[in-house]
Amino acid sequence: MSHSPYMEYKLRDSRKKRVIVLEELNFLWDAPELAEVADMWMKGEGIQDISEYFDRDPDEIILALMHLARSDRISQRKGGLLLGQ
Repeated sequence: MSHSPYMEYKLRDSRKKRVIVLEELNFLWDAPELAEVADMWMKGEGIQDISEYFDRDPDEIILALMHLARSDRISQRKGGLLLGQ
């Protein structure tokens, strides 16, 4: 097992105030919604347009796109995240 400086930090500073990041975001998606996000992405829709369509925070769209990319359900597109703006 490798030695991680992050583990040392976690153990050493266990009394610091912890913060849950992004807790205000909704991480839950229905499978058909994710399929639709993937379709909109591949058609060149912008994040803001997808966000408005689903009435969700643009950061939630970015997280959904990250999930789709990591599971090989979408690929890069010319213009990347900026396309459609």
